[in-house]
Amino acid sequence: MTKELVFAVLIDGENVGSSLLGQIVNEVERLGVAAVRKVYGDWTQPSMTPWKDALQNYSFRPEQQFHYGKDAADHALIMDAIELISTNKRINAICVVSSDGGFYSLAQRIRERGLYMMGIGRRNTPDRLIKACLNFVYVDNLETTEPVYESIIEETSVESLLLRAYTDCSALGEPVNLGAYGKRLKSINSAFDPRTYGHATLKKMVKSHSELFLIDNETIDQCFIRAKNKTAIPERIQGTVKRWLGNYGFIESNGDSWHFYISNIREGQRDTKIKPGLPVSFISVKQPNLEGTDNIERNGKADDVFISADY
Repeated sequence: MTKELVFAVLIDGENVGSSLLGQIVNEVERLGVAAVRKVYGDWTQPSMTPWKDALQNYSFRPEQQFHYGKDAADHALIMDAIELISTNKRINAICVVSSDGGFYSLAQRIRERGLYMMGIGRRNTPDRLIKACLNFVYVDNLETTEPVYESIIEETSVESLLLRAYTDCSALGEPVNLGAYGKRLKSINSAFDPRTYGHATLKKMVKSHSELFLIDNETIDQCFIRAKNKTAIPERIQGTVKRWLGNYGFIESNGDSWHFYISNIREGQRDTKIKPGLPVSFISVKQPNLEGTDNIERNGKADDVFISADY
């Protein structure tokens, strides 16, 4: 049985933007568990202010390092990484998020110790760091993968949650093991519990959604599931904000129009100044109805609205 990857995710907060934090967590947890989560920087600097809400939303710990000389925050990250792999026996994987080639030696040492070394950074990351990692992911690829949904049951349908978890698990192959599927649901929303929805077990909950899933193989101690209809998995739609009225607004995409509320915007992005022309992507939970009789009915409903990180 393959050993589960337990990650320490160490982010150079002075090199990476806070708007990518959700996608970073999502990418790491496709492979394992993001157990240790830290962001490094000089938190007395105004440039670190945007990190404040993101840290809370994704349970990251801020690590303070004053600018005592060049690359002080980088050195603090390296020292923590060395301490973690030396003293924390549970950690068997490290993810360093930075485009700074100075982390090359650290990545090489981690890999040489037989641990899983992952990197996330920009396209201009030096080759020496990329090649020292077993897995390096470009940040622009994070922005085009499956969407990061908010882990708030009240703001997303249970069907969206179930399908999102299945999409993540099936990226590693189908059919999907029910145990791995349950872990992914928990990593997306730590409060997820089938009993919340009236089911004693996850297996019973999946079986109740026969419109979404098929039981591919079931034994006494294992169960595998498969998506019944791949088209049921929601796709991301690109668009721009047409109007914003304070608590709700309208998105235009390919001549169609959707409405959305502040609660549909990713929680970590709700402080962004929303104005016409702002590029967004979203999930359509209700297609536009051009035969409607009022403004809301003529527009579809957008969910999980994600504001472009490049804006």
